[in-house]
Amino acid sequence: MAIERGTEVQKVEDIAYVPGHGFRGLGDLYLPDEADGAPAALVIHGGGWNAMDKQGLAGVAQFLAETGYGAYAINYRLLDDAPWPACGDDCLTAAGFLLAGGHEAMKPLDRSRLVVIGGSAGGHLAMMTGLRLPPIKVRCIVSIAGPADLKTQTAGWDATFLTKFFGPDVEITDETMLAASPVQYVRADSPPLLCTNSTNDKLVPIAQSHAMVERYRQNGGRAELYAYPGPGEQHGIWIEGSDPHRLLPELEQVIEEFLQTI
Repeated sequence: MAIERGTEVQKVEDIAYVPGHGFRGLGDLYLPDEADGAPAALVIHGGGWNAMDKQGLAGVAQFLAETGYGAYAINYRLLDDAPWPACGDDCLTAAGFLLAGGHEAMKPLDRSRLVVIGGSAGGHLAMMTGLRLPPIKVRCIVSIAGPADLKTQTAGWDATFLTKFFGPDVEITDETMLAASPVQYVRADSPPLLCTNSTNDKLVPIAQSHAMVERYRQNGGRAELYAYPGPGEQHGIWIEGSDPHRLLPELEQVIEEFLQTI
C-alpha cells in the first residue's frame, strides 16, 4: 500500500474502550484528512508498565495519522492498578474494540487488519497483543525498544519489581516469565514484525530485539531489525525537546518504509 504523508490530523479524545476502568480505559483517536478506508493502528505507550499514559506516544499516533493511518492511542491499567496480565488483557480488549469499530469515528477506517505499535514496555505489549490476536486480524507489529524475553530482561530487575509485575501470589519461575514473553508466541503465521533498537540502549538491550527476530526466522516468519546508535544510554528514540515526543526522523522513515511494504 502506497502511503502519502498528509498534513491535516483530527483528534477525537477520550474514547472509552472499557468504561469501567475510568481514565485507564480511555484512548485518543488520530484520524488522517482522508479517513475513509484508512488502515487502523493501535498505539501503546511505555513507562515500565507502571507509568505514563496515552500522551506518551501521542507523537507516534500523530505521525501515523500524517502517513494515512487512523491511530488509536490507548491507556491501560498500570501495575499499581493490577499486576500482569491486566495491562496485556487491556491491550487485547482495546484491539478488539478498534477492530469492531466501537466508536462512530472508527467506523470509516479499514479495520480488517491492525497495525500494532508500541515503545519500550509498550513495545512488549504491542508484540504480546499482535501475536495473541488472530494473525488474519493483524497487518503488522512494530516494536520500538520493546522487551521480547522477560527471562533475560528481568536479570536487572529486583525482587520488589518482579513481585509488583506478576503479583504477590504468583510463583515467579522461568516458565512464568516466558509465558509473559513475546518470544514464546511466535509461530510460522505470525504477522510481519519490525523491531527498532538503539545499540546504546541499556534499558532494553538490543539483544532483546535480536532474540525476537531470530525466533521469527526460526519459524519462517518475516521480521526486520533496525539497529542504530541512538543518543544516550536509554532508548534514544525521541527528538530532544519535541512536544509531543516525536521519534527521530530516521525512525519515522524506517517505520514508514516498512508500512509501505505491508
